[in-house]
Amino acid sequence: MSTFTKTMRIVGDLDDEFYDDERQRDVWNEASAIGFQLFLWAGLIGGAILPWAANTTGAWIALGILVVSTLISFATIGYSAVRGVNIYTAAKAGRLRGIVVGVIAAVGYVGVLVRLQSDVYSQVSSWAGAAVGAVAGGGVVALIIWQMRKRNARFEAEEI
Repeated sequence: MSTFTKTMRIVGDLDDEFYDDERQRDVWNEASAIGFQLFLWAGLIGGAILPWAANTTGAWIALGILVVSTLISFATIGYSAVRGVNIYTAAKAGRLRGIVVGVIAAVGYVGVLVRLQSDVYSQVSSWAGAAVGAVAGGGVVALIIWQMRKRNARFEAEEI
């Protein structure tokens, strides 16, 4: 078991005897998933609102919230991947929920960028470059997800 997996099991307290009862484990896992999602939604919405509502101070707070939420999401996805469950093959692509999350996160990150901008972004060409970079980066991420789905589908087809 890797250090990452051991650490995540300790954080989740997964070796507690509480998890021995299957029904308790299932209900608690559902409740934990709901709590995690509520935390992420609250963080994303707060991160999207703070730069606009609380100026520079709110932008710094929003940046912290958004970065921590993003890192926790990646750790969660990473743990499931280490355990053999790839969220990108199991989930439907382009779900409305995922699009809404992406838009809220983008509003938050753009709000932070706007509030904390330096004179570099005072020119229209700089904003255009940032927009092109964001679209290109999003395209690369979409391509990586597409490749992962394709590879995993091939592996699943070979197992049958």
